[in-house]
Amino acid sequence: MTGIDAPLRTAVADRYRIERELGAGGMATVYLAHDLKHERKVAIKVLRPDLAAVIGAERFLREIRTIAALQHPHILGLIDSGGVNGTAFYVMPFAEGESLRDRLNREKQLPIADAIRIACEVASALDYAHRHGIVHRDIKPENVMLHDGSALVADFGIALAVSSAGGTRMTETGMSLGTPHYMSPEQAMGEREITARSDVYALGAITYEMLVGEPPFTGPTAQAIVAKVMTAEPVPLSGIRKTVPSSVDHAVRTALQKLPADRYASAAEFAAALDAPAARTGATSFGGAATSSPRWRRVSMALGVLSLALAGLSAWALTRERAAMGPRVYDTGLPDSAALAFAATTVTSSYGLPLRNLSVAPSGEFVVYTVQQGDSATIWYRSLRDAAARPIPGTAGGVAPRVSPDGQRIEFQRSGRVMVVPVAGGVARQLMDGTAVMSVEWISPTQLLVSDQDGYRVSWLDVDQGLVRSKPSQRCAFGTWIPGERRLTCSLSMTGTVLDPDSNVSWMIRSARPDGTPGPPLPGSDFRVIANRYLLYMSVDGELRAAHYDPARHLAGRSVTVLTGLRREAVGDAQYDLTQNGTLVYAPGADAGTGRMVRLSSGGTAQPLPLPQASYQRFDVSPDGRRLAVVVQTPEGQELRISNLRTGQQLTWLRGEYVGQPLWSRDGARLLLSARDSTRSAILMGAPSSGLPPDTLVVASAPGMVNAPMDFPAEHLALASNNTTSMILAFDPSARPLRFDTVAADSRFTMMAPDERHVVYQTAQTGRIIVAAWPGSFHREQVSDGGVEPIWLSASQLLYRLGVSWYVVRIDPVSGAPVGPPALWARDPRFSDTAGWSNRVSRDGGIVYVQGPEQTHASYLRVVPNWVAGMKSAVNGAGP
Repeated sequence: MTGIDAPLRTAVADRYRIERELGAGGMATVYLAHDLKHERKVAIKVLRPDLAAVIGAERFLREIRTIAALQHPHILGLIDSGGVNGTAFYVMPFAEGESLRDRLNREKQLPIADAIRIACEVASALDYAHRHGIVHRDIKPENVMLHDGSALVADFGIALAVSSAGGTRMTETGMSLGTPHYMSPEQAMGEREITARSDVYALGAITYEMLVGEPPFTGPTAQAIVAKVMTAEPVPLSGIRKTVPSSVDHAVRTALQKLPADRYASAAEFAAALDAPAARTGATSFGGAATSSPRWRRVSMALGVLSLALAGLSAWALTRERAAMGPRVYDTGLPDSAALAFAATTVTSSYGLPLRNLSVAPSGEFVVYTVQQGDSATIWYRSLRDAAARPIPGTAGGVAPRVSPDGQRIEFQRSGRVMVVPVAGGVARQLMDGTAVMSVEWISPTQLLVSDQDGYRVSWLDVDQGLVRSKPSQRCAFGTWIPGERRLTCSLSMTGTVLDPDSNVSWMIRSARPDGTPGPPLPGSDFRVIANRYLLYMSVDGELRAAHYDPARHLAGRSVTVLTGLRREAVGDAQYDLTQNGTLVYAPGADAGTGRMVRLSSGGTAQPLPLPQASYQRFDVSPDGRRLAVVVQTPEGQELRISNLRTGQQLTWLRGEYVGQPLWSRDGARLLLSARDSTRSAILMGAPSSGLPPDTLVVASAPGMVNAPMDFPAEHLALASNNTTSMILAFDPSARPLRFDTVAADSRFTMMAPDERHVVYQTAQTGRIIVAAWPGSFHREQVSDGGVEPIWLSASQLLYRLGVSWYVVRIDPVSGAPVGPPALWARDPRFSDTAGWSNRVSRDGGIVYVQGPEQTHASYLRVVPNWVAGMKSAVNGAGP
């Protein structure tokens, strides 16, 4: 509970009984309470104290009372308000159910009829309020509650009350009114007079998202989104989801017009356009044009014989098009007891990376997928021709299945071993025993190629003879085989590479500049080369994108979005596969490649930080707990941002192809980080408060010596790692050369205790947690047999992670020996691993980490025949 909880309980004790905190947002903290007089649940929202201090609690309460008169079946009204401890609170009915945001997170796209009904109900509420002189100003899915399926608009007029009470002083709070994805152009420009047509725009954006799974404009930052809102045109709905009626497409795009005068004059007009007969009957216009209007038929009849000839030609073309398209898109359900497994910790590679857990037969006849039941996993068979579904005998404990090119066998992983079994099941044979398998791919009906972390090697396996050969190789995760080139595509640090396993040469996949020269590395994952001319990949914002591809120069042209709503794992694979004839099979769901930053205390609930959802890579909390240095992956590259954890304001300090782990100095004045591009790598240092980029070069181009700082305990001292060895890096600007002292071989994630008497590290091969005396590091104590990323909470407390759970161990500050067994500290199933330190200590004794979207196992798969042909058409239509 927050510090305001006790005063609030006292202030409302005669009317309400506070039960628990529901969450905190940009303007208020929300509590669930019981209305003592009326015997009902209510939600009490307490205005942020800093917000109340700026705008004045009494003035806010005066403004908000004008909203209490709103009474409408689709408005969640205001029933009470008051002051407490220098701030204000207001009370609303508690709506059982979920928000529209919750439903969109779960389903991504809604049925067309549901989307139209919800939009019309919200429009009804808006029209009523507008006729009473009140504009909402913050319409978004989070403010639409779904109670028994019916829409209720929440926080009606709260944004207006805040704006009216705060005036120009709102900028002092660091909070802006409106949400960039749903903000009208005039709101984005900061115009003072906001009319009802601004709410119409926001509702148009919500309707767009309900139909296709994302808002009309997206981007890596609020500024990028606002720029698109001001200048770009939304992609037509029918271009993304062809079943959307043309009347609905036209209505939504009219609501999204840049100029208010070009939009509908009222929400009622928008609702009438959405609920037109064509929308209700589901009449569809592919490509946004009418299929055949009465007027066109009359003109055609007047053309006589010519029209008959054209009609015959059109009918022939339409028949050919429909024949080429094949059967319609359909969903294939999975048995209730055998849903496709995703997020569980057991459904990962031996290296700990989430895997693609479905594979479709090249013929398109069936799909195999991983099912988790309890603590075990099994591979199931699901026919795509009928409803047959069954577990495959011999695959207990198996994950990451891959169907052979001839459709006869299945390769899978079990406890670090590479196994193979017939599709019908039987006794699985072990082909390889590896402790750090990263990916396995079929390169022929009888041969597999394995990429593993154990010494960075690739191995060729024959399904009949076993291991053929192994050789050292560059690291390659999530590899897919390019048959024509006999090469692998790989994803590392969210960028694409192509590896020749025989020659051990790799090339980075780069974006082509307008003049055709190589540009920056292409960020994403799941890179696939199709027909040696097209590149398919998952972008960092969770979209499946495609582009023209030059295999000789490894350059990707202009990319287009070809699918949204595809389930992707955090730092892992997207759940889809393709058949030989171009059918797509995928699991709809949320994108776990992005997440939100949260703070967690011992045994407590994760509290969101005031930062947007993004693809967070590496981060560190300043010693005073007020700032976060965080590396964010964007479609344009990586950015190191300095975030204010009280206001949520962010400043981009550095941009580059790759920005490594940032580390604050103990006094919070400087940052140490690594960075690299195509020509060099370096460890840099600088002071963010100066407003200048890092200006001190600590060490440049030290391959094999040091590539990632791990800790920054003293002014001229850092702990660093080259993935397998931790070392002390002593750097003095006035003294050269640098001094490298080995702390421990076979070590990663090294960190010095606050009293500088011990260091802790994780062994790279065995995963043990070791505490060593410092300096000298001769006396060593084993803390745990397993675990990752040990961090010091204090000189006498160590925290380490196992999966999604954290354990704490008391340490004798003199000997470094553990005092008693490890104890469970906290657990979060939504923890999302990142590339680097995935959790860091906050000043309050807790930790900060990334929390992914709430995940569920998939209950169905979507099958899209002839999808690759459509993908190619989309890329060719976009140009080079």
